[in-house]
Amino acid sequence: MKSKPTTGIKKYRIEELLEYRNYPVYHTYDCRTRFKKNLFVVNLHASKRGDWAKPLIGICAIYNRQDGNYLATLGIDKNMTTIYPPHFFKRYRDRIVKDMGSSNEDIIRLYLHRNGWGLVAAPTDEKYQVLYNIFEAEMSGTDISFACVNSEGFCFGEKLGAINVMKTIISEDMLFDDQKEVLLNLKKSLNFSTKACLAAGILDKSTKPGVSKIGP
Repeated sequence: MKSKPTTGIKKYRIEELLEYRNYPVYHTYDCRTRFKKNLFVVNLHASKRGDWAKPLIGICAIYNRQDGNYLATLGIDKNMTTIYPPHFFKRYRDRIVKDMGSSNEDIIRLYLHRNGWGLVAAPTDEKYQVLYNIFEAEMSGTDISFACVNSEGFCFGEKLGAINVMKTIISEDMLFDDQKEVLLNLKKSLNFSTKACLAAGILDKSTKPGVSKIGP
């Protein structure tokens, strides 16, 4: 995968995909805004040479506010945005990565590298809400709209119209056996989706199992 950091937001050249002979091809562009230095990442994917004119496109932004770094991923085909606030990545750092030395931006990039922008989600019910309240006691007043799974754990979020807000992440080893049962079907769905993507050529076999690059 090729990465090209740039200054300012510049138009990427889809024609560059034609330079490659081996498909599928992933191409990543890093673009920073001129003044605030917010980072936009554009991912292009072509499963075969004939896709160069209309590759799969993924766009995300890492931007800074007073309370920290946010990640926003854009679902172009579904007109949906998923926002990961600083609290989510604090939990990811503490519970999953266990790395206190890396910068916030590096932690966000690591999350994207390991988990892609895709996820398998299900509407919440009382069991999901109880799990969330256990691990986020200080925010137990939040009503969770959905639970989802990625390659490293389970996430909980709130749906606000066309915007999904990811609230927190927990690892599987934090759960008791009876709690794991609640999220077992979601994990099976993720594994099934990954196998389907590999069969369709959407994922590279070298990608870590469970990582979805279909979209936000």
